[in-house]
Amino acid sequence: MAQLLADPIASKDLTVARLAAGAGLSRATLYRAPELLARFRQAASVRPEAASATTSVDRAHQLEAEIASLRGRETDELRTLRTANRHMAQRIQALSLLVGEQERKIAQLQAVPSLPGSARVVLFAAPGDPAAR
Repeated sequence: MAQLLADPIASKDLTVARLAAGAGLSRATLYRAPELLARFRQAASVRPEAASATTSVDRAHQLEAEIASLRGRETDELRTLRTANRHMAQRIQALSLLVGEQERKIAQLQAVPSLPGSARVVLFAAPGDPAAR
């Protein structure tokens, strides 16, 4: 009985027939020993809990592996987002420089006195601009 209960492969199929075969007895002879049969059934009923504990450990290992995989994907995603953020900051800086250059050109054009019959630069105030009042 101890060998049958200790075998992880055989423990999935704990039957009286397997116990009888392992002991070299017939099932009828085994059924004539109710105390032995009761001990076997008690041990067999406790055994699935050990199997579920092993299953729980396996499940814990699977979950730990999944967590590690998700952390790796999260790291990759963060790296991608940081790169995109850096590129956006560079574009914003370049656009700010272009805006400054455009403002300087506008200021130069406004400083030039307009000649009669030539084009004039007229300033329009932006909506909500406090300088427009």
